[in-house]
Amino acid sequence: MKIGLINYGIGNIGSVYSAFRFFKYQVDFINSAEDMDNVDIIVLSGVGNFLSAVARIKDMRFWDKLNEDVLIKRKPTLGICLGMHLFSTISYEGGENNGFDWISGKVVKIQDDKLRVPHMGWNQVACSDKGLINSMENPYFYFMHSYHFVPDDKEVIIATTNYGNVEIVSAVKKDNILGVQFHPEKSQGDGLRFINRFVEASLAG
Repeated sequence: MKIGLINYGIGNIGSVYSAFRFFKYQVDFINSAEDMDNVDIIVLSGVGNFLSAVARIKDMRFWDKLNEDVLIKRKPTLGICLGMHLFSTISYEGGENNGFDWISGKVVKIQDDKLRVPHMGWNQVACSDKGLINSMENPYFYFMHSYHFVPDDKEVIIATTNYGNVEIVSAVKKDNILGVQFHPEKSQGDGLRFINRFVEASLAG
């Protein structure tokens, strides 16, 4: 089982690589669409601007290939932070920009004058999927974002986080697609356990 980290030049994916390698998984940086044929699990991470991410993915010809591998070949796919935002129908970061539309919904800015934006730091995550988060020792994960994903279908939401009076969708799941707003690779022990459980669930099918 080979894991592919989509290397489209947005954010440092070195820490994501190290987190998967902690468990001795076979992990490769995917630098071209052709390289995706050799991986079984896709990881789409990123920190930065939605519009820039879309432009880079299209410039590097990942866009159509990702749609094929995720929607048709149904490869297990994990989106982290900006990677999860790309699952959406539309983002309002830097104007109106279309995402993959794998999970219908919108990406909007955190709106609360009493809160510090970007949201940075550790927050508790409440999860309905016991296999991923609820049974962990301390379900606190590290967040770093100004925008958040609001899905149309609430059934895809498997975890939330309260940031002041704003409820943040911290994890979504639909078929072979899993997205998280937090950074498991920066979340120490439980972050590593989350990554391991994602891979184990992918192997189990």
